[in-house]
Amino acid sequence: MEAGRVRVPLVAACDLLGLTCPVNGRAAVVNGVRVPVVAGRVALRDLIAARTPFTLTFDARSRTAVVSTPPTVNMIAVPWMRAEQDWGLSLNPPYRGPLRAQRGAPERAPSRLRRYVLTSGGEALGGVTLLGHLRAGVVGPVGVLNVVGAQAPSLPDTPNRDPGCGARPRCEGCADVRAPWVLAAVEAAR
Repeated sequence: MEAGRVRVPLVAACDLLGLTCPVNGRAAVVNGVRVPVVAGRVALRDLIAARTPFTLTFDARSRTAVVSTPPTVNMIAVPWMRAEQDWGLSLNPPYRGPLRAQRGAPERAPSRLRRYVLTSGGEALGGVTLLGHLRAGVVGPVGVLNVVGAQAPSLPDTPNRDPGCGARPRCEGCADVRAPWVLAAVEAAR
């Protein structure tokens, strides 16, 4: 939050929402609309208002910006939704309460992983699945959607042993720092 507005990194936000956002001077051009860019960041409200199919609401109680789409939009075309198609993910009922995310304790040795901590408003959390976009050239010639956590594939030679949050209100894990964005799908405890 800056001056009462949610500001997001331009490149990561455009990639996450499947938008093309070339920069021209101090503005990005999104669907023909100029969106002011300051230090690589844009106001989320301005980005969403640039003739996109998305809507933006702000939940003041949990201090959360929520981006959603009308039901007529094919969300499979948006990069982070490809997880359902590519991996066959079927998430359990989501946790819908207040959630705070922060960086965890730093790793002792340099690592491509960054620790994080999720904390609820006292309610029990279930599994956490992280969806992170790794650009072309990071792990191969094409970009990939990295899926780790509760819904990561479980194979006979590499079983998924992710413990989730164990029905506790606090959960720790690691995210890949090479991804320009990582989404956390947090499940309600059963």
